[in-house]
Formats: sequence, C-alpha cells, structure tokens
Amino acid sequence: MDIKTLTSGALIKHPSRGLLLGTGPFRESAEPPDSGPAFYIDTFRLDDPRPWKIPAALLSLSTEGSPLPPAPEIRWMEPSPDAYAQVFAEMMEQIATGQLVKSVPAMPQFGEMQPQHTPRELILRAVSSSPSHYPYAWWTEREGFCGITPETLFHQQGRRLETMALAGTARPEDEGVFINDDKEIREHEIVAGSILSRLSPCGSVTRTARSVLNLGTLIHFVTYLILESDEQHTPAHWIRLLHPTPALGSQPRTEKTLAQLDNWRSRLRCPLRFGAPFGFLENGDFFCLVGIRSLYWQGQKLSLCAGGGVVASSTLTHEWRELKLKRDTVRRSFHLP
Repeated sequence: MDIKTLTSGALIKHPSRGLLLGTGPFRESAEPPDSGPAFYIDTFRLDDPRPWKIPAALLSLSTEGSPLPPAPEIRWMEPSPDAYAQVFAEMMEQIATGQLVKSVPAMPQFGEMQPQHTPRELILRAVSSSPSHYPYAWWTEREGFCGITPETLFHQQGRRLETMALAGTARPEDEGVFINDDKEIREHEIVAGSILSRLSPCGSVTRTARSVLNLGTLIHFVTYLILESDEQHTPAHWIRLLHPTPALGSQPRTEKTLAQLDNWRSRLRCPLRFGAPFGFLENGDFFCLVGIRSLYWQGQKLSLCAGGGVVASSTLTHEWRELKLKRDTVRRSFHLP
C-alpha cells in the first residue's frame, strides 16, 4: 500500500497490534460503531460533531525494509516572539494573582514544502521513527496532519484504564541537573496529581514513582497510573474526564481557564487539532494518544507546533528556548533537515 497515493487515510501505531492503516471512503459518526474498527479524531476543544471516522478497510502495515523517501525541501519562517511574549506575560500575571497554577501556550512555526514533494511523504517519515514513539496521521486530498508522539492519553480495556503523566523537559546531557530542577519537578507533579485526583473517585488507582523517560533527543519525567474502574464507561467518558491534562491544559481546570487557554492558543495561531485526542477502537479495546510532536498541512503550506508548561518559576527566555528545542526534536524525529 503506497500511502503517498492514498487521497484519504488514518494511521496509528497500536501498542500490541502494531501499525494500523484505515482507508477510505470514511463514514463519520457522532457515536462509535457497534462493531468493527473506528478512529477517534477530534479537535483540542472536542467540538467535532462527528469525531468517529469509520474506515472502509483496515490494514496492518510493516515498516521493515521500507526506505525513507528523499528529504523534502521545506522553507521555514522564523517565528516572532512578540505574540508569545504577550501571552506569556498574561499567564504569569494570572499565576501571580492565584487565578492559575499552570498553563501551556502552544505556538506553530510555518513553512512551505516545495512543489516536487507532497506532504503525505511526511507520513512515511513518521512511521520510520523511534520504536518508543507512536506515529499517527489523518489526511484528505488537500489537508491533513501526522505526528510522532511519546504520550498516551489512556488505554482502555474493559474497566482497566492505563494512563501516564508526561511533563518536564530537558536534553539528555542535562539529566543530572534535570532530576533536581524544582521548576521541572513541580510542572510534572501538577500533571500527575491532577490525573490522580480525577481518577481516584472512579475506582482503585495505582501510581508509579516519578522516573526519567529518555527519548533520545529529549528526556521527560514520567509517572504511570492504572485505574481499575468501579463501572464500565465509554471512551468518550474518559476522554472528557482526562482531556486536556495539565501537560497541555490549564490548572485549575475550569470552564473559564479552558476558555482563556483557547483564546491564547487562537492568538498564537495554534492548529485546532494540536494536543487533541487521537484514538483507535476495536472489540472494546480503545487506545488514545495525545496529538503532539506533529506537522499540519493545507496544500503545500505546513505548520509545526510546540507547547511548553508555564508555572510561577518560568522565565520567558527559558520557555522560548524550550519551544525551539521541541520543534528541532520534531524535525529530527521526521528525519528532516
């Protein structure tokens, strides 16, 4: 199956089933199907009226022996810090006055792929990424996106739910400083604590100790949580309970703080699907990723988005550098120059 020639498709790496490709035409639905496979593809706001994308066919793919296509030529525009600096100042003011504990501004870098290439080539580069990451993609004839995320929102099997807190970022060579960095530890514990408080009323929760996850180009703090739920719930229930975690959202999480975050993301021209849940359902097994480390396209125009957590001890210079570090990591993950 040549992905480059498919005018529409959906792709995800499942932890036990490997790489799965859905081909069109897709049927879109407000509810999951009673049987058969379906992809869940929504916006960050969870406002797609028909987020379930039901493929005409589902294929298992192998990436062994698949050579990378030649690297496409992309002309990137350097992002201006002005809009980000304004949003950062507003966040810090709300943190100082106690309205916020944490928020996550996300900002894209824009580029254009030269016409001898097609953005669908990026999907082939995503599936050749590190085995510790999860490639995912959704595309139509004129637009789409694909990513290589290390972060899962949750994996539901019956009443058992596995999730993770992934927050706090540094370069691998800085691990010795990172593990004692109060700002990064606090940022991570806000995320882990929020997920724990949301899951605890639902049943019995087991939480691992905070550890360091080395993804090659970046390291993060990670905590794993497992819930044995008292009741059976639909995937949509868990999505609305957990998304967005403070790794991408605001803390405290209220209608007001989420609306404010949406305003900040809009002003920074963040793609609507950046950080959104991206999942796959079949036979009662629902696996859901957090849609980060991604590239978005319309025609030949691209955007590469990155976000970083802002807390009381954050500085503008540090956060701006972290965004660049994350963008560079995405480019390396896609094997792009």
